[in-house]
Amino acid sequence: MIKFNTLRLGVVVIFMLSVGIFAGASKADARAYTFSRGEYAGDFVKEKESGRIWYIDPVESRRYQISEKDDRLFERFMLLAQVKTWPQILSAASVDEEREVPISARIGLMGIVHDENNPELLWHVQKQAYKRKALRTKEDILEYAKGAIEVDDKDLYVYPIHYSDFEYVIEDPKGNEFPVVEFASTTSGKHITVDLKQQRLRAYENGRLVNTFLISSGKYGFWTRKGLHSVLLKAPVVRYAWTYAPGSPDNYDLGNVPYNLRIYPHTYIHYAYWHNNFGRPMSHGCVNVNLSNIQWIYRWADEGVPVLVY
Repeated sequence: MIKFNTLRLGVVVIFMLSVGIFAGASKADARAYTFSRGEYAGDFVKEKESGRIWYIDPVESRRYQISEKDDRLFERFMLLAQVKTWPQILSAASVDEEREVPISARIGLMGIVHDENNPELLWHVQKQAYKRKALRTKEDILEYAKGAIEVDDKDLYVYPIHYSDFEYVIEDPKGNEFPVVEFASTTSGKHITVDLKQQRLRAYENGRLVNTFLISSGKYGFWTRKGLHSVLLKAPVVRYAWTYAPGSPDNYDLGNVPYNLRIYPHTYIHYAYWHNNFGRPMSHGCVNVNLSNIQWIYRWADEGVPVLVY
């Protein structure tokens, strides 16, 4: 009897620990995805204003234009596809079936996927309806994309463009040229500059300005460090808290803050929910950004992207 109770207790403890561990892991994963995905991630969308059609990659939340001009469209989708097992893919009902999959039975599959044993047959699993469609050619993709969800172009702003058949360049309201002297590489890759005098961040891709917006850098006595840095880490959540001395007016505890790009130890480009005074120094050394702009730069910037603060 003692052995049985001991064994049963052991099984219960192991079960509880396993549940706790896996629940914790699921929460962590869910939290991370919360700050990298968006409402349309995994689906095809069409801009009402321009008629352009995009596929939103659910892994990086970046958008790819669906264009007849793109001769590599199918190959591009093959590279984007997530590898899933055949039973996972079958869990979603075919678009030709009347079968509906209960929400409780859905496994979170979405976007372009392929069977691990058949990488050349692609499937799109609709996020909203949980339906799957086989895509075998470029023509299949173009025809299928005609049923894309219609959205306003502003709803796509948080998804940086990864591929398009038009020049992705915006006008700089300050009219400044790229700081060639201070930051030599201007012809390839992604680069970020933070102009402390203008309180403005600029994002460049292949030497072209693709986004710019006002920020708030370090205030008097807490200057943001100048120099050439890089994105060291993309952190979905960071808790910002510091105590300089008991009762110091500079002490702060801002709680858990989403969207954080660490550019050197203890310094981030991050969302600031506690003020809307962008364009003026406000921080303790970090680079504060409003919600829509930090969502954009967080998705756009990869680890290793150079950051020039000057």
